[in-house]
Amino acid sequence: MDSKATTTRIPLPYSDTVLSECVVPTTSLHHVYDLPQVVPVRDLDTSIEHAIRNPIGTRQLANIVSGKHRIAIIVDDLTRPTPAARILPVVIREILLTGVVPSEITIVMALGSHRKMTDSEIIHKIGLEAFNTYNVTQSHFDEPTHLRSIGTSADGVEIFIDEVVASADVKIGIGSIVPHGAVGWSGGGKIIYPGVAGKTTVTQFHFTHGLTEANLTGMDETSVRDRMEAWVDIVGLDFIVNTILTPNEEVYDVVAGHFKQAHRAGVLKAHDAYLVEYDTQSDVAIAVSYPHDHDFWQAGKGFYCAESMVKDGGHVILVTPCPEGVGVHEMYPVLIGRDDNIDRIKAILRGEEPMPADPLPLAPAAMMKRIRRRLTLHIVSPGIEHGPMEAAGIIVHPSIQTAIDHVLTINPQASISIVRSAELYFQKRGK
Repeated sequence: MDSKATTTRIPLPYSDTVLSECVVPTTSLHHVYDLPQVVPVRDLDTSIEHAIRNPIGTRQLANIVSGKHRIAIIVDDLTRPTPAARILPVVIREILLTGVVPSEITIVMALGSHRKMTDSEIIHKIGLEAFNTYNVTQSHFDEPTHLRSIGTSADGVEIFIDEVVASADVKIGIGSIVPHGAVGWSGGGKIIYPGVAGKTTVTQFHFTHGLTEANLTGMDETSVRDRMEAWVDIVGLDFIVNTILTPNEEVYDVVAGHFKQAHRAGVLKAHDAYLVEYDTQSDVAIAVSYPHDHDFWQAGKGFYCAESMVKDGGHVILVTPCPEGVGVHEMYPVLIGRDDNIDRIKAILRGEEPMPADPLPLAPAAMMKRIRRRLTLHIVSPGIEHGPMEAAGIIVHPSIQTAIDHVLTINPQASISIVRSAELYFQKRGK
């Protein structure tokens, strides 16, 4: 970067407690994109209670629970900012009014394929009182003795679900609605798939997305969600409580009720909180992974988020701490560097190729490969070693400034946008 050029310093959210910044030539700065500033609810407890007592598309929670004795409350894990510690007391109060006793309530942490949470992480998520008072367990993604097959879907997928959830009389899901690259929006039935499903079933969920070869972020209806929700119908999900959050992770709105109808109502609200319109694409995007920054498996959402507003042949620079490195799916970066992931998925589904030991990264890697064919990807992360990123074909830089200087050397006239949240989704103005 020209030392005489006028520059603009832009702060970047980097983790829950740290801000970073980047310095961009003022003439190169195209736009800074932030989450819309929506106003949080005045009284969170009252808002949660109102949503629960005015459910969308289903009966009152008390009526659903009445006469039942095995209650599973399924909660998203540490990678999601849902304020479960505030939601759970309101939900459980409604349940206890029906005559259910504490020993009949189990809180299930829905891990999907993520790592197990520590006790301190669970307490932070659900609160000490809930941790000490109720049964608390974590889903068992890859432990067959803790999974139950509950049948086969119409499209031929055998459904394996965590035993505690499968045996519950009532299943309640707690989560948040944010843009998601595979199903359009998180929340709703996603607490079941992949939340508490077994490895083989989750693999099919990911394969479904991989075969679409599309970034579905922010789409209200997708074929992947339709298929997922058909599977949820087999398992049963009796009630959901989903939040939509502000940029400061306060609650903007709460919806409760049927896992499809309440979720769709929540998605309409989520547009207010996450949709950003743009007029023109830029040559470069500097994108943070925040708040999805535990590991590269999560942080890759920053690439998904930014890609739509970058021109063909452009660059995305991902800034992420990734304290847990690549994450549990160690082959993920290697697969991003391969060209045959979609062909391999198709061959596996046809029975022509054996299922690999860890098949889950195949589909996300195929999506990342699609992005990498169109754009050059860069990363700035102290938590990730160079080797895995080089295998992925992602250029590693020691600092944000080094990355900026690198792309400006390639294209001195490049326009640069800053994307300050991995939860944004972009739509061209007027569409």
